[in-house]
Amino acid sequence: MITGILGDPAKRRWVLAAGVCVVVGALLPFVWAHTGADLKVYRLGGSAILADPSTLYEARLKSISMPFTYPLFGGLVMVPVSLLPWPLAYGLSIAVSLVALFAIWRLSLRSHLDGLRKYFGRPHPAVLVAVVAGSMLLEPVRETLSYGQINLILCAVILYDVLAAKRSTRGIWIGLAAGIKLTPLVFFGLLLVTKQWRALINASAAFLGTMLIGFLLAPRTAWDYWTHMVSDTGRIGGLAYSGNQSWNGFLIRATGDLAGGGRLWQVAVVLTVLAGLWLTRVLWFRGERLASVSVCALIGLLCSPVSWSHHWVWCLPLGISLLTATDVGRRHPAPVSVAWFGLFMLAPIWWPPRGDNHELAWNIPQQLAGNAYLWLSLTAGVLLAVGTRSKPPASIAPERKNSQAR
Repeated sequence: MITGILGDPAKRRWVLAAGVCVVVGALLPFVWAHTGADLKVYRLGGSAILADPSTLYEARLKSISMPFTYPLFGGLVMVPVSLLPWPLAYGLSIAVSLVALFAIWRLSLRSHLDGLRKYFGRPHPAVLVAVVAGSMLLEPVRETLSYGQINLILCAVILYDVLAAKRSTRGIWIGLAAGIKLTPLVFFGLLLVTKQWRALINASAAFLGTMLIGFLLAPRTAWDYWTHMVSDTGRIGGLAYSGNQSWNGFLIRATGDLAGGGRLWQVAVVLTVLAGLWLTRVLWFRGERLASVSVCALIGLLCSPVSWSHHWVWCLPLGISLLTATDVGRRHPAPVSVAWFGLFMLAPIWWPPRGDNHELAWNIPQQLAGNAYLWLSLTAGVLLAVGTRSKPPASIAPERKNSQAR
C-alpha cells in the first residue's frame, strides 16, 4: 500500500504536504509565546464601544497595560469579537488568519503563475497546502497568530483590492482597512502614483466614512484621537525594543536617543517615500504589480515610527516578487527562496540582548543582526530596482496602456 502511494506523484505531494503540517504542528508550540495579548486589547476596545465609546482610550485590562490605539471605527469592528467567549474568540482569530494566509499565497502566486511555472512546474494544491503550513513558521506570521493580531487579514484584503478587485470597486477595501488600522494609508500612495484616480476616490471616501462613523459614536473622543492621540507614540510601546523594525527604531538603537530619530529620521522618511513611490510606480507599469504593492508596503514599514516585527507579514508577497521580478531570483530561485524565507524564519532580530533598553548598548554585529528586517528590505528594494532597469524598455508602454484600461 505504501509503495502504491509513493509511486503516485500526486499522492507523494499530499504525503509531503501532510509531513510539512506535522512538522509545523510540532514546532509551533516552541515559538508560541504571547497567547493572544493583542486580541485581548481588541476585545477591550469592542467592550468599551458597547459600554461607553468615550472611554475607549482610557480603558485598561488588569493583566495588560497596553491601551487601545486604533481609530474608533476599529473598536466598532471589534465589538463582535468582544461578545465571544475568550477560547472561541482566540480560536476564531487564528482560523481567520490562516484563511487570510492561504489567500495571501493564492493571490501572490496567481499574479505570477506563468513565471513560477517556468521554474517549479504547474503548481499542485498539495504544494500550496505545504507552503501555507510552512510559512506559519516565519517570525512575522507566527507572531501575528500568537498575538491574535490582524496583520494577515489586512494584508490579504489589500492584496485582493489591488490585484483582484473589479475596477469599479477598487480602493474601497484599502480605505476600510485604513479606517481600522492606519498603516494601510500608505497604499493611497500607490493609487496616486499609478494614476488610479477612481480607486483613490473610492479609498478616500471609504476612509472618510470610517472617520465619520467615529465622530457619530463619540464626537469629543474622535476629535481627541485625530488631533492628539494619533501621533502619540508613547501609547504604543518602547520604541527602542528590537521588535520595532523601522528607521525610527534603528536610529534610536544606533544613537541611544530614546526621544526618537529626530531630523535624521525625517530625512530617512522623505528619501524612502520618494524612492519607494518611484519604484512602486515603475514596477506597476512594468506589469510587476505584486512587487509594486509589496514595495509600497515597505514604505510604510520603514517610515512608521513603530513597525513591530509582526507587521512584516509583507515578507511573503515580497519574497515571491524577488523570484519573479529580479534577475537574481529568476536565475537562482531556490537559493533566493531559502535565504529570504529562512532569515525571516530564524529572525536574527531576537538574537542580541533585548528589553529594558539593552538595545542601546548593542555593538556593530548586534546592530546588524538586530536590525535584520531593515537590511533585508533594503536588499529587496535594490534587487527590484536593478531587475527593473534590466527589463526591456519596450515592455513599459503596453503595461501602462493595459493598466489604465483596467
